[in-house]
Amino acid sequence: MSEEQLITVFIPALIALLVHAEDSKGEPLTRAEVLNIRDYANVMMMEKPHADALDESRGYDDINPENCWYDWQMCRRKMGRQPELDPGARISMSNTDDADMQQAFAQAQLSLPQFRQLIYSNTAREYHPLVKTKFTLADGNIFVWLLVVESNIEGFLAELFELPPALANYEIGDSFQITNDAVVDWMINHDGKLHGGYTIRAQRATLDAKEQAKLDEHLGVRDYLWIVFCRSGFSREQPIQLARN
Repeated sequence: MSEEQLITVFIPALIALLVHAEDSKGEPLTRAEVLNIRDYANVMMMEKPHADALDESRGYDDINPENCWYDWQMCRRKMGRQPELDPGARISMSNTDDADMQQAFAQAQLSLPQFRQLIYSNTAREYHPLVKTKFTLADGNIFVWLLVVESNIEGFLAELFELPPALANYEIGDSFQITNDAVVDWMINHDGKLHGGYTIRAQRATLDAKEQAKLDEHLGVRDYLWIVFCRSGFSREQPIQLARN
């Protein structure tokens, strides 16, 4: 049997380990603590049907280790744990060929000045600015969200906060200088209000109303703020009404 037919399964479940650790600590786990628990947890390799059967017997799906900080924050919200922490965004692959995605890239580029204004106004560190950029690999391209550490007129210093298998040669915390023209998207999720995230909006537009509502809940987004463009530039952001069933 080839290794490609096997998937990693945490024993005990990663979510159970995180719940126990946070309960023992008595306050929310930090990002570093979550990743440390993931990295030192016991795992075994199982065929997917057996892994699915294990999830069914547990009564829940375990956290995706590639996006464990994000998924853990989503689980905490469902469990009603306080305070809520910013989950950031999931690492994702994107199809860049269609016109809607190209338009999303263009909107992200046009609104970079607004992104910088939001970064500069974040003096209390209430939210985590993210940029999405392309990594060119031998077997294709992967688009990854990075956490912005610094911003200047030429671009952004940003770092990896999750590590997908395709980037096995990198480490969490590795930093990169992302030039303005290398930014394919940016986003800030501030108390359920999403600034930017144009590729997410393009993907959301392909879903039906029920799927959109599920995505909004998963992202923790209540309002998508749109920048209003005019000849002299953008003026302000306006929320759009979310479809609900």
